[in-house]
Amino acid sequence: MYLDIFFKVLGGLGLFLYGMENMSKGMQKMAGERLKKILAMLTTNRFMAIGMGVFVTALVQSSSVSTVMTIGFVNASLLTLKQALGVILGANIGTTITGWILVLKIGKYGLPMAGAAAISTMFFTSEKARTRAMAIMGLGLIFFGLELMSDGLKPLRSLPEFVSLFHAFTADTYFGVLKAAAVGALLTAVVQSSSATLGITITLAVQGLIDYPTAVALVLGENVGTTITALLASLNATANAKRAAYAHTIINIAGVLWATTIFRFYLGFLEHILDPDNNLTAAIATAHTMFNIINVCLFIPFTGYLADFLCKVVKSDSPVAKERVTHLDILMADTPSVVVEQTQKEILTMGTHIKEIFMKLDNVLSGREKIDNQVGKIEKLEDTLDLFQKEISDVNFHILNGTLDHANTEDTRENLQTCDEYETVSDYLLRIAKTMKKMQDNGIELSEYKRATLNQLHANVEDLFDDINRAYELRDRDLFIGTIKKCNFIKEEYKRARAEHLEHVSENVMPAMLSTGYMDILNNYRRIKDHLYNIVEVFAKIN
Repeated sequence: MYLDIFFKVLGGLGLFLYGMENMSKGMQKMAGERLKKILAMLTTNRFMAIGMGVFVTALVQSSSVSTVMTIGFVNASLLTLKQALGVILGANIGTTITGWILVLKIGKYGLPMAGAAAISTMFFTSEKARTRAMAIMGLGLIFFGLELMSDGLKPLRSLPEFVSLFHAFTADTYFGVLKAAAVGALLTAVVQSSSATLGITITLAVQGLIDYPTAVALVLGENVGTTITALLASLNATANAKRAAYAHTIINIAGVLWATTIFRFYLGFLEHILDPDNNLTAAIATAHTMFNIINVCLFIPFTGYLADFLCKVVKSDSPVAKERVTHLDILMADTPSVVVEQTQKEILTMGTHIKEIFMKLDNVLSGREKIDNQVGKIEKLEDTLDLFQKEISDVNFHILNGTLDHANTEDTRENLQTCDEYETVSDYLLRIAKTMKKMQDNGIELSEYKRATLNQLHANVEDLFDDINRAYELRDRDLFIGTIKKCNFIKEEYKRARAEHLEHVSENVMPAMLSTGYMDILNNYRRIKDHLYNIVEVFAKIN
């Protein structure tokens, strides 16, 4: 008998958690386009930030995802601490949507719903249709898992030893309330899913193993336990990200303290809204929602003070220790559509740095600047671009190893290819600068004709880069195709300059460093053209 109960509860919990994961992932994919607009919604207005937290958490059906994402945004300097506090407060409200999903009385339809959705994925060819089916399958598994847990726990009502066990943390005294809240916090911290513990709480209450006050106390504790995910995510993050995670914990602990202190009055207030005798599941969901709404209302006026307090308590980072060049962070990987959108912005910033290098070399070739004045600056820009490539690659390879839909997978691969090619272009531009520096240091001067040839080649390659960078910004295939003619023209220009130089070498005696240095510069411009053409091939789909 006990084994049968154990198997049913374990299987039900496993299916419930798997269903939550599938529904969450499906919702995230369906919400992808909306999530891309998150960065545009970032604002210092705390009410807008709270609304964004509610919206995002309701979309992805996971406060852990939205809170960790927020920590990632703070870690990447996309959000200030005060903005993050607003989003976290909103996430606390948004996560209560899960409880209301569980209120639906469709447990017996969970298995056929999951089965029909699973079968349909075998026939759907559209990515969107398969994503919707995955979310529906997850929802079905949630209800089927709850049904299994409920059936499994039903026999425990007749076993005195189990009844006495559950009565050990009954919320009939103040310390009993604290004990029940502690159990809820511990269970949620272990499972790392407040939705799962909420489902267990509702199941225990429906089966009569715990009473309504105990269920409410457990729910209060679950709000504390869920903060463990953000705390773990912030361990290696910046000081501001740690402050945001600590704020999440402080807000929820403070909320539980006031709620447990006036627990009897709080229960009376809840019973005026919804009588648990009429609908116990809805009453527990109401308790969860009302607690978070009241807690948010209480903390809104104090978010600024809390941020200032945490800035004093949590030591700021060393300027060198957490120096980053991009606004990307591994913690953002739970929302890949946001990573894809932000990655494009970072690569366009790389393009701005490369344009700056082109301009510095242009000043040298045009005789307006000495190479001595520019090579150090170019080298520093190239080092920065190396960091861009590393940070972009780290985050984007991380999301590629996850479950990306086809569109995001394609965009991520295109972004990574462009990032690599841009960094390589900067390498060759630095080589050109160093070659020119070496020639100058050895007293080697280019003839006016050779300088004019390089100047023209430089201008054409820079013009090609501008067009490709613009086409990448717009993701315009026609613009990419239009650059092919320029690539071919630069190729012919290089061949002509190379042939002229080799003919000149055979007819005249010139210093070896002049001959090899000039050819190195020509070859480096050709290689830059080749790497830019690689980007064209990716976006123009040239086989």
